[in-house]
Amino acid sequence: MAFAKLEDDSPNTSSRKTNYLKIVPGVPTVIRILDDHPVKVFKHWVRDGAGRMVGVRCLGPSDCPICQRNAQLGFNRDHPDYIPSRKRYRVNVVDLTPVKRCPKCGAAYAATAAPSLCSVDGCGGNLSNVQPEPLDEVKILERGPQLMGQFNALEMAPHPMTGEHMPIQAYPIMLVATGKGKDMVITVVPQMIKDITHEYEPFDLDGGLVLTAEEVTYLLEGGNFSDILEERRASFEASGSDTEGHTEDSAPRERIPF
Repeated sequence: MAFAKLEDDSPNTSSRKTNYLKIVPGVPTVIRILDDHPVKVFKHWVRDGAGRMVGVRCLGPSDCPICQRNAQLGFNRDHPDYIPSRKRYRVNVVDLTPVKRCPKCGAAYAATAAPSLCSVDGCGGNLSNVQPEPLDEVKILERGPQLMGQFNALEMAPHPMTGEHMPIQAYPIMLVATGKGKDMVITVVPQMIKDITHEYEPFDLDGGLVLTAEEVTYLLEGGNFSDILEERRASFEASGSDTEGHTEDSAPRERIPF
């Protein structure tokens, strides 16, 4: 059975704080896939009042203000106000990218792009003699059908180092990216087989911040995404809760300044 079922239905929400994998052109990323299959979500990409592109989870045709506006436009894709929905697939991975950790503040830098001194404000820790080690953190990889199709193809081919057909969860995979934005191309490269020495706690793939219909409308009217996050943060603090439930756009990331 193929790894990605490219026509599955989309999920719901969760309150767990998420941490998304960041893929940087020119900096190879090494992952280990944890899940049997990815979860599919639909997203609209909206430019807010500050000019920032925000990935908005679709609330469904009957509740999503963007889908409703698209319907009013007769689903005319040539209209400047039409905003399509995009299929995105989420899967838990272990980020095994070799990094150098600052001995003073703990900031992590990709080993292939690490400076000699830590660039975090006020730190300046010496990284020259720090030995690279795998980051070894669970993150959510969220990408489109093209990368999922590559995973499917990888699973159908024999592993180049064993000649055997193996599940793609059985070995690390290097992701090599070129280009940026819509022009980014990611190539998958199977790596040497390594045993998993301990268990990892996966994220809830149905989680992440889902904007309300009112918040989506606010963005469509020129509001700033940062204002929505600030209002939610203030609400959480007032209620004594933690600010959980972030999207890919707002998720706090491991400090990897590459």
